[in-house]
Amino acid sequence: MDLAEMFQDRRSQTMLGGSILFMFLFPIYFTMVPGLVGLDDASSTGPSGKWTVSFTEETLTQTDTTDALSDGDTHEDTFVITEEMIGDNKNLASVTITIECQDQGAVGPGQNNGVDASSDVSGVSGELADQTDGGGCGNGIAASMTWNLIDGYDGQDYEADGTEAEIRSGWMDSDNGRGDWIVELTADVQNDAVGFPPFLSSDDQTYDITWTAVIFEVSMEPVVDIEDPTTA
Repeated sequence: MDLAEMFQDRRSQTMLGGSILFMFLFPIYFTMVPGLVGLDDASSTGPSGKWTVSFTEETLTQTDTTDALSDGDTHEDTFVITEEMIGDNKNLASVTITIECQDQGAVGPGQNNGVDASSDVSGVSGELADQTDGGGCGNGIAASMTWNLIDGYDGQDYEADGTEAEIRSGWMDSDNGRGDWIVELTADVQNDAVGFPPFLSSDDQTYDITWTAVIFEVSMEPVVDIEDPTTA
């Protein structure tokens, strides 16, 4: 029996028409149902509830030592951060630079060498402000600057209510902090030529420059409340 003979009677034709209509309406129905019952948001952002949020940190570090600088000499140092360095599913929390120096040739109190430092973040993505800092070499760290890319980040675990997508979105760096971080330092060197003994005298200074970028990944686990049957 061919198809023409099969669908000659009215009942077969009606069944065929109904089948074709069902083929069109079936996908439309399941497209509309989530919106009709209020499941649109849940399906797009994930389940809502209480979560334990934790962070796994790692650091990128770069350390350089300047040549011996005389008073008024300048030195420029660059720290490059790329998306590949940060990695997939990770975010940049902060960038810190410290400048350290030890003045072994000071001839008296208040006569330590020092440094003045200023940043240039014009080549870094995001709305970041330049900073300046400076100080003496007597205590090791003479200058320090930090940029926090994500407000409120401290690396501590916590609990939160909401959807997974909503909570994760609060810890996104929005691709900020990528680019060339630059600092220029100016040496402040005291003339210690009158020092005694002579081998402690110095009219130059070296500086250790350390860049540290904190990177983190977010982990989330649902909080499950188990009812105690003895108190139920």
